[in-house]
Amino acid sequence: MSDQHLHAYAPHEHSGARRPGPRPVLVSGSVLPLAGMAAAAAAVSALQLHEARRRYGSQASHPGTIDLTIAPPDPTLADSKPLELLALGDSGMAGVGVTQPAAALPAQIAQRVAARTGRPVHVVSHAQPGARTYDVLAKQLTPELGLPDVVVLLVGANDVTHLTRTRQLAEDTANLLARLHRLGAPVVMSSLPEFEAMRSVPAVLRAVLRLRAGVVRRVHVRAVLDAGSGVDLVDVRGLVGHEFLTNSDLMSPDRFHPSEAGYSRIAEALAPAVLDAITRRTESPTISDMGLVSIGGVA
Repeated sequence: MSDQHLHAYAPHEHSGARRPGPRPVLVSGSVLPLAGMAAAAAAVSALQLHEARRRYGSQASHPGTIDLTIAPPDPTLADSKPLELLALGDSGMAGVGVTQPAAALPAQIAQRVAARTGRPVHVVSHAQPGARTYDVLAKQLTPELGLPDVVVLLVGANDVTHLTRTRQLAEDTANLLARLHRLGAPVVMSSLPEFEAMRSVPAVLRAVLRLRAGVVRRVHVRAVLDAGSGVDLVDVRGLVGHEFLTNSDLMSPDRFHPSEAGYSRIAEALAPAVLDAITRRTESPTISDMGLVSIGGVA
């Protein structure tokens, strides 16, 4: 995507014209259309990805409930009114890969916000491991969310691994951002992670994930552009993803989720946008390099 306009192309239909079907291929003495082969390959990939999720998810550590207040470095300001940070999403925002809530991504973002604003930050995460976009929409947006000052969202990786249909994902993402808009708080949305860093997944499956992730990224860009003001998409993969490819210390022992050090790098990428969003609630959504990156950089 090189500009801010997305175009859909479809072949023209001509009445009365018979369109040729897919070219058949001979397989073990039978004829199987190419479309059928593609569907079969997708089914095999889906089964393999399901097994990968089961294996690697079961090996990961989990910090449990994330609901804590981060004090600012200056103790004289500790009694000021806390900023409210709400975290939503999947295992990355739930802190899978670490054992302590303070080491999880939401808390590490809150630490940076507290340090740079001089105010306490009350951070609550409703994120759940395995959550897809629809799960955030259906299960995490509960009436007791309150009125946060900023919402930080990380979701989409499980839509990649579950091969969620593109049309359904686009609808779910649009509905999710619309619901969050009604909370009245700015939203900072993280891009997808660097799937190539997930070394516990066989290389052939990482290739499948990489291709599908490109589709999901484009859905996210379109949804943010359509959402109007108050939503920013941070290209975390573009900012720090390469570090996860070369530094194994950024991944947890399961080699599927980030470690505390990995979450620290992601928090560094997200924090500037979170700080900006707290004070900038009415401007248009931005996708630019400081963490709010150009459309072409997110493709």
